[in-house]
Amino acid sequence: MNVQVIVGVMVKLFMIMALGFALNKMGLIDKHTNTRLSGLVSKITAPLLVIASVLSSSPDNRLGILKVLLAGFAMYLVFIVFAKLVCRILRFPRKDWPLYECMLVFSNNSFMGFPVLQSLLGDEAIFYSAMLHFSFNILIFSYGINNITKCNNKEDSGKFDFKKLLNPGFILICVALVLYLTGIRADGVIYDTIYMVGNLTSPLSMMVLGASLAMYPIKESISDWRSYMFSAVRLLVIPVLTFAVCRLLAVNDFYTTIVTVTNGMPVATLVLMLGNEAEIDTSVIIRNICVTTVLSAITVPLLVMILL
Repeated sequence: MNVQVIVGVMVKLFMIMALGFALNKMGLIDKHTNTRLSGLVSKITAPLLVIASVLSSSPDNRLGILKVLLAGFAMYLVFIVFAKLVCRILRFPRKDWPLYECMLVFSNNSFMGFPVLQSLLGDEAIFYSAMLHFSFNILIFSYGINNITKCNNKEDSGKFDFKKLLNPGFILICVALVLYLTGIRADGVIYDTIYMVGNLTSPLSMMVLGASLAMYPIKESISDWRSYMFSAVRLLVIPVLTFAVCRLLAVNDFYTTIVTVTNGMPVATLVLMLGNEAEIDTSVIIRNICVTTVLSAITVPLLVMILL
């Protein structure tokens, strides 16, 4: 694969992130605006990008999609077990285990993963990636919330609210799956509009991430040695093991690329958003998002060059 293409994509993403950082320092994106933009990306633009990929895809691989969904669910169950083992082996502070587990299980597979996959494999890869990580949307609002709320002292800590699944983002992802399975397709003005709005996902998400990083002391983020141990696992160990399993199971190159690239992404920003909502100390999350995001500019092209 053309590594220069990946490097180019990562450079563009980081330039947009730097813009978001600068806009926050200039007062143009404050905390309130950043929260609103986060919701817009996670609930509207990212799901519409998936729907756009469905509307332009072939409906001939319905059985394959079912296999992808089941494989994704099994993958996330393995991640949960793996995360618990890593926390014990690397001896992270016990009080932070629930947060480290979430950060290991949930990667930034859509906001950063989509543009990288789009440059490597085209628009079709976005839909297959969304189906592979369909379990993400269920587990982040169940297992994820349960873990995050363990870190506060509220009476309702650890309780899963099913209503949290009924958000626009999850509903639109379900719509994408139904459209694919029923063979419904569209072109012309409808498709162009959905695709145009969906394509806002990458620039908006990176500006949000840049603005988020601007709100916290970077020096504190890069001085924590545990963040580098964690980053090695999140950015290198997990994707390398993923690639090895795919080769062992004789998975084709298309799916191997999708799962390896997305599993090699930084910590999901949604973990931070849920932490803020639960009113916990998010310093551990912020530090690891910062370090993994910066280091991904090196590790993602490296993984593509060596493995794919």
